[in-house]
Amino acid sequence: MRVHQQPAYVLLNRPYSETSWIVEIFSRNHGRLALMAKGARRIKSRVRGVLLPFQPVLLSWTGKGEIPTLTAAEIEVAELNMIDHELSGDQLVCGFYCNELLIYLLHRHDPHPALFDRYHETILGLYDPASVANEASLANTLRGFEQIIIKETGYEVSFSVEADGKTPIEAQAWYLFQQGQGFVRTSAEQIDAIAGRVILGLQPGQKFNGNGEDVSRGKYLMRDILSKTLGYKKITSRELFFPKSR
Repeated sequence: MRVHQQPAYVLLNRPYSETSWIVEIFSRNHGRLALMAKGARRIKSRVRGVLLPFQPVLLSWTGKGEIPTLTAAEIEVAELNMIDHELSGDQLVCGFYCNELLIYLLHRHDPHPALFDRYHETILGLYDPASVANEASLANTLRGFEQIIIKETGYEVSFSVEADGKTPIEAQAWYLFQQGQGFVRTSAEQIDAIAGRVILGLQPGQKFNGNGEDVSRGKYLMRDILSKTLGYKKITSRELFFPKSR
């Protein structure tokens, strides 16, 4: 199979030999897959500076096996014009986190074009200077991405009604998230109880404008949902994405 100039993002790369990389990518029409980038570790390689996370690229490859061979890579200039600096600080860590979700929650060769488009929007959102100074803006960006990856992997959680599918969640009430069911009403004294206002603030398409504590609770609620529905365990490590051995 030959694929020509597929829109994609590099999620991580691993040394394969003294001169090559195994590159984990997320492509729009072919999903997540690994490519053999022969010679990419050489200093003079034309693709070495292209195969980096967080920049939109066009990739070509050939092969029918588990790891096809990369044949061409170039930066998607039209999209790159929207980026005028590198990710750093919290924005960089958030980018790592999004990549990690894709790597550990998606099956290879399973297309998710809607998720790819949302990932693209998310990465551009992380480049937005406004996200640097606004914790709520950064939180909204990540919560939206978490919600769509849960949906795209076969699970969908309602943040507007209780587990019975019809009783509206109330801002002043308290709830627990039950795997396979949804939100079940409980008391404020219950360990891990979540205020209804936090849940309602996580509804898709809604901007979360709660206080700092609610933003933090929303973050940990989404991590709990990811863990219970998809088995995701947080193992973020910068070394995973940028190994010392290049």
